[in-house]
Amino acid sequence: MVQTSKLLFKRQIDGHASSNDRQLDILEAALRIIGDGGPDAVTFRCVATVAKVPLSSLTYYFASRDELIREAFHFYLSEATRFLSDLEREKRPHSASCIVEFVLEVARREFTDDPAMVQVEYELILYAARDPEIARDFNAYERWMEARLAASLEALGAPRPIDAARTIIDVVRGFEIERLTHPEAEFEDLARRLRLVVHALIAERSVSNDLSRNRASRVRESKPIRRPVRR
Repeated sequence: MVQTSKLLFKRQIDGHASSNDRQLDILEAALRIIGDGGPDAVTFRCVATVAKVPLSSLTYYFASRDELIREAFHFYLSEATRFLSDLEREKRPHSASCIVEFVLEVARREFTDDPAMVQVEYELILYAARDPEIARDFNAYERWMEARLAASLEALGAPRPIDAARTIIDVVRGFEIERLTHPEAEFEDLARRLRLVVHALIAERSVSNDLSRNRASRVRESKPIRRPVRR
């Protein structure tokens, strides 16, 4: 029998849970508790109840509550990386419209498959502000995301692909916060914003070239015509 986790990342486990499966169940349960109440809501007893494992399992795998929270966030980042890699291979963002669809699909799946995991990422960001280890790992994850997106943007001619990738990610994060606080926010709103931003970022080089040509033309036109002096 195959059971499909309700996590965003759709981890699959078989019916015969191994020691590793049990540990992942514990980490998933910790993430769900973090999504509902933040890291402060995590206790060994609460996690054991949600994961449906003996309390002794928590002390066997984790020396402290802080270690459990860190490992749960590490698990989130590794699963998020795998999820995005799989989706990138599926969507293959090789045009402006494909980039918009890829980024839009990420947001759709986040909120459709498991909205609690969106909250987990923001709890992770807040936790990273106080924990150098998590901050280092989250920043590495962010740089990886930016680099993957920037590669597609550079191939399409974006003159500053890293800045462009960061801008697109910021647009998505803004929409995520909007939807968390205003669930009626429509994905079509995000799609419209993404189309405007992506096309503007890719067109930046041609616009810049046009401006340069116009400036050069104005300079030439403004120069006085020197007539030969008759002697």
